[in-house]
Amino acid sequence: MRARLQSGDARLSLDEAIARLEAGQGDGVIVDLGDGRTAVADGHRGDDGLLQRLRGHRMMVALASGAADLSKFSAAAGTVKVAPLVQEILDAAVQRD
Repeated sequence: MRARLQSGDARLSLDEAIARLEAGQGDGVIVDLGDGRTAVADGHRGDDGLLQRLRGHRMMVALASGAADLSKFSAAAGTVKVAPLVQEILDAAVQRD
């Protein structure tokens, strides 16, 4: 996913784009990330890669705004696998006082 400026193209909101991608209807979507930034599926993983990155972006926005409460998140050991840097972010969010 690359954030870049686009002009004249129909853009979808973050939530609408995620819904379309999850439904398999995301061909050619342009996602409005705000502040003139957009995202498209131009990576080697195509729509699947864009969907995962948009989900991550939505989570980061929620964490930054305080809308995400990870203190109630629990998972059995070994059932959720994430990259080490992602785990650091999640650990820091849970420990927020």
